[in-house]
Amino acid sequence: MLRFLGKIRKKLLGEGKGTRYLLYALGEILLVVIGILIALQINNWNEANKAREKERNLFSNFIIDFDSRLNELRELNNAKKIGVASIMTLNKIIADEVDTPDSDSLDGLLVNTINGYKFNEELQMLDVVFNTGLINDIKNEKLKRALIEWPQKVEEMLEEQRMINQLIDTGILPFLSQYVSIREIYEKFDFRQYNLPKGAPVTMKENYVDLLADPQLENFLARMEMLVRVTMIDTDILISSAEEIIKLLKENS
Repeated sequence: MLRFLGKIRKKLLGEGKGTRYLLYALGEILLVVIGILIALQINNWNEANKAREKERNLFSNFIIDFDSRLNELRELNNAKKIGVASIMTLNKIIADEVDTPDSDSLDGLLVNTINGYKFNEELQMLDVVFNTGLINDIKNEKLKRALIEWPQKVEEMLEEQRMINQLIDTGILPFLSQYVSIREIYEKFDFRQYNLPKGAPVTMKENYVDLLADPQLENFLARMEMLVRVTMIDTDILISSAEEIIKLLKENS
């Protein structure tokens, strides 16, 4: 009997040793798995941080670009307001509602109406984002949509801008050149502090009396005013859009 109990005890002790070995092996495997999972998680964190840093740098460059465009748009709209005010003053002079000023003042009014309002629509960072597909990596959907819609809004403004320049180049300037010196008009041009230098004395005799009496001038002014007012609306939309984009960029930087 004692011999039988001893055999059972020995067998149990042997089984316990095997179980301990098994548990030890499973523990080792579990530690390895946990280590691998931690390493993968750290790698994911590092990749996420790199992606986030890349996005921050992209947004920082965007802010610089859109700040520059925003300032330019505000400057252009101020010039357009001056242009519309000059057109309205010329209309009052034509209608004899106000006294006709001297030729220098008339030159100044005319130069304000023939400003082509050139806008630099190129945004290099935006082109890079579109061409490389980085636009799809931007997580904020509202910001992504605003960036995608920006070029179309710019094009809507540029459409009127091109019509303005065509009217100036093919209509207003050839018409004005019959009556006054274009050079003298442009010498009054001070947009963006250009202050064009004065040339040699102009030999052409100004004829503001006949210019103001020509009904075609009033028609040209009417067309210019309409186009400038429309492009002012489009510019206001662009200004609001640029402000919103800059706000979203800063919030997500």
